[in-house]
Amino acid sequence: MSSVRAQPLQPLNSGQLNTRANNITPIKSTRRTKDVQQPENVGVGIGAAGAVGATGAGAGAGADAVKPKKKKEKLSALCKTPPSIVRTRTGRDYRRGTFLGEGGFARCFQMKDDSGQIYAAKTVAKASIKNEKTKTKLLSEIKIHKSLKHANIVNFIDCFEDDINVYILLEICPNQSLMELLKTRKRISEPEVRYFMVQIVGAIKYLHSRRVIHRDLKLGNIFFDPEMNLKIGDFGLASVLPSTDSRKYTICGTPNYIAPEVLGGKNTGHSFEVDIWAIGIMMYALLIGKPPFQAKDVQVIYERIKKTEYYFPEDKVISDSAKDLIKDLLSLNPLNRPTIDDILNYEWFKGPFPDKTHELSLHTTPIGLQNIPKHESAINFTNTKANAGIYTPRNKNPVEILRSDLQSEQPKALLPQSLSPNDTRQKYQEVDPNSLGKPRKFNFNSLYSTSIKHLNQICFETYQNMRRLEYSVHESIDTLELPRCENPTLISKWVDYSNKYGFSYQLNNDDIGVLFNDDNTFLKLHNSDRFLELIYHENEGWTCIENSSSQPPSQAKRQLEIVDFFAKYMNSNLSKVSENEERKETVFLRRYTRTSEYIMFEMTNGNFQFNFKDHHKICVSKSGLAITHISPNRTIQTHPLILILKEGNFPSNEVPECLDKISVIKEAIKKKAFKDA
Repeated sequence: MSSVRAQPLQPLNSGQLNTRANNITPIKSTRRTKDVQQPENVGVGIGAAGAVGATGAGAGAGADAVKPKKKKEKLSALCKTPPSIVRTRTGRDYRRGTFLGEGGFARCFQMKDDSGQIYAAKTVAKASIKNEKTKTKLLSEIKIHKSLKHANIVNFIDCFEDDINVYILLEICPNQSLMELLKTRKRISEPEVRYFMVQIVGAIKYLHSRRVIHRDLKLGNIFFDPEMNLKIGDFGLASVLPSTDSRKYTICGTPNYIAPEVLGGKNTGHSFEVDIWAIGIMMYALLIGKPPFQAKDVQVIYERIKKTEYYFPEDKVISDSAKDLIKDLLSLNPLNRPTIDDILNYEWFKGPFPDKTHELSLHTTPIGLQNIPKHESAINFTNTKANAGIYTPRNKNPVEILRSDLQSEQPKALLPQSLSPNDTRQKYQEVDPNSLGKPRKFNFNSLYSTSIKHLNQICFETYQNMRRLEYSVHESIDTLELPRCENPTLISKWVDYSNKYGFSYQLNNDDIGVLFNDDNTFLKLHNSDRFLELIYHENEGWTCIENSSSQPPSQAKRQLEIVDFFAKYMNSNLSKVSENEERKETVFLRRYTRTSEYIMFEMTNGNFQFNFKDHHKICVSKSGLAITHISPNRTIQTHPLILILKEGNFPSNEVPECLDKISVIKEAIKKKAFKDA
């Protein structure tokens, strides 16, 4: 036991700990390696990994620890044994019970209230909270866990402190964790794992719906409650994404379970897909008996993960449908992993499915699991999904496709949910070096005459020119510099599928593009076997990779299928904004913004296109010096902006409230220009 004298942590008072926050602020840690735990089977979980449920048999992952080569005192060793009665400032007292186990940062004890109800108390020594970052991280864990309420998540009860420790009071899970189950049983049957997976998927679906990433999902952090239902615990590494397209960059987790994009750190970033990856690791481990990338050396584990180097042992027979699901869950590219909604649609879940998990399963495989009839399995599957909060509503569209303002008819069909993996911020593999043919890779700036400037800069230049022209309306035409006007490349059709995948558009030269939720774009060129992949690098601009559509790199096939589907969908269901144009330039959509009045497109050539709700479209080009109007009947006219400002409208096909629309455009561009300044 350390001799460090514990000091009260003043900011951690009961008022702060016991206030349920309506808005959870995510904590972005800059610590890169300290949050990486030892592999499960080869290490300890962070933040008292099984404090929740290791009742009677160690604390989850902590019970699986193997001593590192260099012996180092755990921070949990600073945790003093709580007094026999812990008194809270709210007047509620708890009687300390037996020691349950410990993780890397905390110890776990039984606690009993006045009514005799027993809980698990995750106990963190104040002496271990050595700086502001550690304190903030603990508060983040408390806030996140306190905000959650789900049948398959360990229930948060209370939080309080004394002069020595901080106590996180949790629902007790007396039947150990999946890690202990696997250690006892060696391998788990497929029907049982199906049941486990549904409960885990239900909990993760709930977390992701609240924009929470767990980031430390592993067998040692999933516990059995008294009814043998699974409960996810330990939110020490959990984080909240402020928006669905934002990313986290801290390298953290348990080595055997870390997704490859996490190992990329700031070069890639990670999001919800890391939890999908962890589902694949757990499923493999339960069915085979150990994690797929298991090794004694952590660096070997990392190298195997980066290459997805694993195999299915011939002596450990599992079904082909199980292998298919695992392979997809462990896709190297996050884009290729199934969404949380897609997982339960796999063929594997149509196999024998039990009605519940029995305590007998803690010691041996129940008899007759493989003989559960199909109709009974289907009923059990449906009931388990419902109990896990997974519902399949009837006669309800899985995703809302908003009516395009480029046409008057509703789309005739909905995009299938199965086409859309969850959003991701950046792929960590650009080109498959072994793919057939050599892709052409070039910097976008050197390829095109229009340089790719920072979005703010382009917005600022355009706004300044529009503002200057407003003050020049009284000058004579002869004194003005009039731009050479030509009809610009326009977005002719679009489908907003960003709630699941990205934004698809067709240009009036018939090129088809998809701006994925990771800010990267695929553009399939019309009447060409080539496609362009535009990859965004922060502070560096874009890299453009050209490839063959007939022989694409393996990691691009999925995205190309999506582009082709969108192309077929738009050609079948949406009308064009104008007649076909020849490709004058290669143009990508960089960013779009939707409001109740318009949708705004910001293009790589510096143009801004606004589609107003009255079906009139206006495009500002030439850095704000030229303006184009597209009428609802597809008539296009382009003129110097100064002339339109002087006359108050376009010379033919007048635009309703023309100057008001131009003012709206100017203010929208101004807002973008100064948003991040």
